[in-house]
Amino acid sequence: MKTRLPGRLLLRIYLVGLAQLLLIAFAFNLARRYAEEGNRPRFSERAAAYAVSSWALFLDQPERLQEVVDQAGQQLRMQVTMRAPDGQLLVSNIPSPHPPLSAEELRRLEQERMLSNPEPPHLIRVAIPKTGALRAYAIIDLPKPPGPPPDLGIMLAVVLGCTAITSIVFARSLAVPLQKLAAAARAFGAGTLSARTGVRRRDELGQVAEAFDEMAERITHLLRSQKELLANVSHELRTPLARIRVALDLANEGDATLARESLADIAEDLNELERLVSDVLTAARLDLATEQTAGATPPLRRELVEAQMLVDKAAGRFRSTHPAHRLEVRVEGGTLPLLEADPVLLRRALDNLLDNAGKYSEPQSTVRLLARPVEHGLQVEVRDEGIGIEAKDLPHLFTPFFRSDRSRARKTGGVGLGLALSRRIVVAHGGTLTLESQPDQGTTVRITLPAAPEAGQPLTGT
Repeated sequence: MKTRLPGRLLLRIYLVGLAQLLLIAFAFNLARRYAEEGNRPRFSERAAAYAVSSWALFLDQPERLQEVVDQAGQQLRMQVTMRAPDGQLLVSNIPSPHPPLSAEELRRLEQERMLSNPEPPHLIRVAIPKTGALRAYAIIDLPKPPGPPPDLGIMLAVVLGCTAITSIVFARSLAVPLQKLAAAARAFGAGTLSARTGVRRRDELGQVAEAFDEMAERITHLLRSQKELLANVSHELRTPLARIRVALDLANEGDATLARESLADIAEDLNELERLVSDVLTAARLDLATEQTAGATPPLRRELVEAQMLVDKAAGRFRSTHPAHRLEVRVEGGTLPLLEADPVLLRRALDNLLDNAGKYSEPQSTVRLLARPVEHGLQVEVRDEGIGIEAKDLPHLFTPFFRSDRSRARKTGGVGLGLALSRRIVVAHGGTLTLESQPDQGTTVRITLPAAPEAGQPLTGT
């Protein structure tokens, strides 16, 4: 299983939310800034008249007057031009001073003291009187109150649009894989075993989709295995049952001689049926305990067993059932250890391996049975000089009812349960079973089993 950084989806949600909060905060800050700018108090006409009256104190100080007018321009953004009644320029804080007033405007200004234009340009003319006459006047262009900037609405729309787009994109990135996962779950539940999510992501949603696909693969394999098991068992039961029926039909027809000759075949077929049913039930029982029930102990009837006794009994049976083969039994490395095991099942595993060695090798060839103590256990090897196994068939050898292409004949091929059952028995005892084979050079099967805990001297007797 690939390792991934935890919380990748959580980090993405956090970052998207943070980005949206920053965008919204930026938009509100921009709007607030322009609102404060618009609400800032402006310089009024009366304030301008008051400022001019204060400047009149410096009419006799041209430098000081220029200084205060410049300050008004810098601090209050007032464009000021001051002239004498004859139009002579006194001071100005703009490069192009305002032009002198006309005679009519001077007359009105002398009467009204302050004139303002309702139409642009919004100029204010303020008189500086002296003993009833006009000493000087100021022409002031006040700063215009700023309205809302033309791009504020656009900027707010862009910010809100970006927030909406990121929300939609992020929502789709969550919704689409969840929809695919839900659709795959519905399709798989409806019986479409090939349904998969097709989601490949590196976050938590990808992990959920990957877990679903792995679960679907396992369930599909399990259902396919159950169907294959049912089909194979039905096929293997059909042939011996058909032979038994033929023998019974001959007996019903009254042919006593043929009926007696068929008794041996019937007995052989019944033994084959018994062995097949027993192997299937044993394999199912072991699978149920070791694979489907987590932490369960396989249903073994354990007892202290001498490994030497198992080897001797397996060798004796092989010699009686395969008299045409030579069996070479060798014990290496001293006394074999005690095992805490189910003797019946272990004998069945050894018998299956020896039977396979006899079936897949020519008569008069040698089958070797080797046993040796190893660290913390026992190792048993079964070697033959038979036809061997093709490399393409090796991955399928432990599949129930599998028979290689070179052993399809029923006489030699069996039903294909021997290796699968032997491996299940060995694994249930905490051991391992491995196989090595080369075409036309024979096969070696190696079993390793743990010794009994704190085993002492071997038991004596048979």
